[in-house]
Amino acid sequence: MQALLLDRAFGKVAPLEFATTVTESYYSLLQQNALTRVFPPNCHTNAAINSLSLETEDYQYLLSGCADSSIKLWDLNSQSEIDNGSSTIHQDLNKQHSDYDIYDYDHPVQTFTNIATVPRKSAHTFGISAIQWWPYDTGMFVSASFDHTVKIWDTNELTPVHSFDVTNRVYAIDLSGSESPNGFSSSALVAVGSDQPFIRLLDLRSTSSAHTLTGHKGKTLAVKWHPLNPNLLSSGGFDGEVKIWDIRRSKSCLCRLDMLRTNNQADSADNLAKASVKAHSGPVNGLVWNEQGTELYTAGNDDKVRVWDMISSLAPPINKLVNFGPLTRNKYPQTIPIMLNPSYETELQYLLFPSDNSDLFVFRTVDGKMVSRLSRKGTKNSGRTCSMVNAGPFTGKYYCGTIDGEIIAWSPHWEQPNIEDLVEDTNEVDVQDVLSKRKLAEEARRNLEDDPYFNGEP
Repeated sequence: MQALLLDRAFGKVAPLEFATTVTESYYSLLQQNALTRVFPPNCHTNAAINSLSLETEDYQYLLSGCADSSIKLWDLNSQSEIDNGSSTIHQDLNKQHSDYDIYDYDHPVQTFTNIATVPRKSAHTFGISAIQWWPYDTGMFVSASFDHTVKIWDTNELTPVHSFDVTNRVYAIDLSGSESPNGFSSSALVAVGSDQPFIRLLDLRSTSSAHTLTGHKGKTLAVKWHPLNPNLLSSGGFDGEVKIWDIRRSKSCLCRLDMLRTNNQADSADNLAKASVKAHSGPVNGLVWNEQGTELYTAGNDDKVRVWDMISSLAPPINKLVNFGPLTRNKYPQTIPIMLNPSYETELQYLLFPSDNSDLFVFRTVDGKMVSRLSRKGTKNSGRTCSMVNAGPFTGKYYCGTIDGEIIAWSPHWEQPNIEDLVEDTNEVDVQDVLSKRKLAEEARRNLEDDPYFNGEP
C-alpha cells in the first residue's frame, strides 16, 4: 500500500487506476459498522424492511419501506449523537479496528438522522413491498404494497399524489425512465409484478395502465428493465421461468431462458411454443442486469444463481454455467435483492447475495468464487436480509434491511496493530512518537477517502 501511495503521489499511477486498485481490496475487508455511520437499533420496530432505495444524484437520501406499512426517509450526511448514559463515548470512538470484535453493536454512539416518517396505516394499509426513487429527481418516488396499490409520492410534501389500484398484491416494481436529448424523461413506465400471471405497465404521464404482458403461469416475483434499452424488460415468475419482453411488439415475449441451453451448438429454435422452459427448478425471485445489459443474473428457490449471456450469436440466451457454490440458501417465494457492484470501480465485478441463513455472500462474477461471507453481529444476529442498496461508487459500502427491523451498514475496515505489539521496551522507544505516527497514518487514510478522484467525483 505504501508503494502504491508513493506511485500515486508521483503520478506513476493514474487516478482511476489507483481508485480501482484500492476499491478492489474493499470487498475482502467488509465488516459491520458498530459505533458510527449506523442506523438506530430497531429502527422499524421489529417489522421487516422489505425495500430500500438510495437516490443516485448525491447518495444522501435513503428511503426504507416496511412490512408495517410505514416509510422512513434518512439523511446519510447527518448523524445524531446518542446519549446512552456512558461516560466512555469518546473512548469508544477512538477504538482501533483490531478491537472490532468487542464492539457493542447494540449501543451505537452516532446514528443516521431520520428526517421524515410516514406513519403506519396512514397511506398504505398493508406492508410496503417495494419502494423506488424516480431516477432523475428526488422530488418523486414510487411505493407498492400488499394492499393492491402503487402510489406516486411528492417528496417535498411526503404525500401521495396519485394511487393506482392493480387489484392484486404487488411483489415487485421497477421504474423505466429513458432520457431524451433535452435531458428530460421521454417515457415513464412502472413495471409491476403481482399475484397474477401477468405484468402491468403503469404510465406515470397518463396515470393509467398502459399495457399488460401475459405469459407466466402463476405470480410474478421479480421485474427488471434493461439498463440501456427502455423497451426491454425481464421478469421472473413462480413457475420457474424467466422471460424477456419487448413492449413495442404485439407478441411481446422475445424469448424464455432455458437452463439446459449452455452453448451455441444447442438447439437455437424459438422456444416460445414449448410447454415448459425453465430457468430454475423453483420460483424465480431475483433479477439483476449488468450495466451494459450483456448479462442477466437470476436467483431461484432451487438455491441457484445463474448467469445468462444475453448477446450470444443465436437466440435464446445461453446459460454460462457459473457455479456460485453450495452455500447459498433461497427458499422463500419473495423478491430478494441480489446486487452487482458498479463495474467501473473494480477490475473484477462482484455479486452480493443475501442468504436465508442471514449471511451476506460476496462472489466474483467471473468464476463464482466466494470473496467474503458476512455475518451479523450483536444481539439480533439471525434475521435474513430483505433489501439492499449500494452507498455509492468507490466506497465499498452497503446498507441492508433485515426481516427483524434493522438496517445494517457494511463498510471496509483495516486491522491496525496494537502499540504493545510494536513496542517491546517502553524505556527505549518513545510511545508518544509511535502514537503520533499512527495518528498521521489515520489522517492520511482520511485524506485518501476525500480525494475527488478516489471518490469518483469529476
